Amino acid sequence: MNIDELIGNARFSVFLGKNGSGKSTLLRRLDARDDLNTKYISPERGGILKYDPNVDQNISNNANWIVNDRRKNRTESFRQQSAVQYRNLELAVLREEVRLRKSGESVEQSFDDIIEQINELLPKVEFKQGERTFSIHQSGGDEIGADEISSGESELIALAIEILVFSRLAVDGRVLLLDEPDVHLHPDLQEQLIAFLERTATDRDFRVAIATHSTAIIGSFSKEADLHIVPMTSRDQTEFDAFEYDPICQEILPIFGCHPLSGQFNKTPVLLVEGDDDRRVIEQIVRSGNGRFAFAPCVVGSVDEMGKWENWLSTYLPSIYDDPKGYSLRDLDDAENPEINDIGCVSRSRLNCYAIENLLLTNECLAQFDLKPKSFRKKLQKWVEENPKHQTTEATLALVDNFDARRTLKIKDVRNVITALLGTNKPWEILVGQLVAQNVNSKSDDANSLHTYLGDSVIDKLFPVQDDENKGCKLLKKLTGG
Repeated sequence: MNIDELIGNARFSVFLGKNGSGKSTLLRRLDARDDLNTKYISPERGGILKYDPNVDQNISNNANWIVNDRRKNRTESFRQQSAVQYRNLELAVLREEVRLRKSGESVEQSFDDIIEQINELLPKVEFKQGERTFSIHQSGGDEIGADEISSGESELIALAIEILVFSRLAVDGRVLLLDEPDVHLHPDLQEQLIAFLERTATDRDFRVAIATHSTAIIGSFSKEADLHIVPMTSRDQTEFDAFEYDPICQEILPIFGCHPLSGQFNKTPVLLVEGDDDRRVIEQIVRSGNGRFAFAPCVVGSVDEMGKWENWLSTYLPSIYDDPKGYSLRDLDDAENPEINDIGCVSRSRLNCYAIENLLLTNECLAQFDLKPKSFRKKLQKWVEENPKHQTTEATLALVDNFDARRTLKIKDVRNVITALLGTNKPWEILVGQLVAQNVNSKSDDANSLHTYLGDSVIDKLFPVQDDENKGCKLLKKLTGG
């Protein structure tokens, strides 16, 4: 798609990319177009949130002064400019109210309502209307100076004013251009800003283009938002590949964190897994690994969705990170071969057993409870005889009859029976997670060893052998390129 198709296809367009990828350049190109009515918010916004008559004079004397001042990376008087525009906002809302009353229409939003909208964004201070401008107070208390509030609070108020002023413009083709609106804002405030922006842009019918590094910004949009996300790769980019906001964003983006370029992602990369059971096992492996393993498991929902998620990571991670790496772990299910090729920056692996719960039947797991395969099979047989009408009896009997093939049997229905017969009260996910963390580096070629059930691919890619010399840092070096 070209830029016109992007802006026209969705109310909200979010441009993601590394530094120097052309996000700001693109917004400024849009701002310079004559066929759009735009307002560009520069990425580095300075100043103090108070009315400045000199700034007001500059704006009054030259209609292009504020536009030209904001076409730079840093606007030194941005917040003073916002304070001046507050007076324009008040005038626009009052004029609209008068017009509606004269025409006999109902007034849905007064200026007091506008003030309340701004205050809903502020947890610790209160924004109040004054005679000539606004004032800021401690919540329910005394007025405080503009230089006494936090930069985040000041930023949030200024951006809210800018959005509300733009929403009142009576022109067609409005596109608000927000360059890094996350600057100075904690992720909680980013979420509040985006909820406010989404509601205002939808109610007042204008479009928004956002350039950001913050995946928290994207994750703050509602499920219903008319949103697409656009990776940027270069300043001269003219064709764009966008993806819509869907469950992938909801699950994966919080793992990336607020500012992915900080490098935290590569220290704890995403690991796609098929279900919540797998996630809990991986989380336990990480907890029990004493720093040897670092993954952020992300549930895809089903094996059918795995390919979609793997392709998503492979396509879009390089637009956000330097040297990105993602991982996926599949069950063997009915596949004959555990080997599976990587996709781009996504390292893919498949268990060499039917599913992760089959690790309960490895030699190492049984040995923890002083059991051998033969003795445990007898325990299963006895349980079947004592529970002939239990809902899992048939599945347990199938395991007894095919115990030598237990690596490739589907045992999901009997995993709790297995855990109980092992003689432990631990949830099976915790038991398996601890088992892997404690024994993954113990190589054995036995057909029913943990090493065999995991498979060489899983061990090499996810749990490479540690040694005393590197003191557990080999995986970290592998993941971070160190």
